Amino acid sequence: HASENPKLPAKLKELGITFIGPPSGVMAALGDKIAANILAQTAKVPSIPWSGDGLTCQLTAEGEVPEEVFRKAMVATVEEALERAAKIGFPIMVKASEGGGGKGIRKATSMEELKLAFTNVSTEVPGSPIFLMRMVSKARHLEVQILGDEYGNTLALNGRDCSTQRRFQKIFEEGPPVIAKKEVFREMERAAMRLTALVGYR
Repeated sequence: HASENPKLPAKLKELGITFIGPPSGVMAALGDKIAANILAQTAKVPSIPWSGDGLTCQLTAEGEVPEEVFRKAMVATVEEALERAAKIGFPIMVKASEGGGGKGIRKATSMEELKLAFTNVSTEVPGSPIFLMRMVSKARHLEVQILGDEYGNTLALNGRDCSTQRRFQKIFEEGPPVIAKKEVFREMERAAMRLTALVGYR
């Protein structure tokens, strides 16, 4: 989607057109799944075990996750995936950092399945960095909606439940999410605001 492409706000700025949305650097940082997870950990957002467990960073002058930190979270080969999976535990999700819309994501419940899943994800989203994440069963997909202004103020506007999916792709979203306890969702909102403050969301 053009609305999620970091090149769009940069190009519009070149043309003297005001883009109502986050700057390209923020879109790039949060649009990449590996970078977003590293930034979430940096902002102390609770995370599940993954191949970048515990990694945090200082953003570069360009507002990016440093390359050396990013690479530590990546899984470059099947052998490396098997080694990391032994630490993370099964079931596990193999994900393409640049995937989306149900593409570049596979479940593995064993080392044998992991080999095939890694190959499939590599083929489905060619050139994308890959990472592993522990699969959480019987989970809900809840999102926090954040609004930011040009002065750096942010506000959580409640959220939505995106749990109705087919092949890891959302079918529809509904809000507000009523499945989570209010205090749990409020903490999710606070965590989302810490993350957006860290990256300079506008």
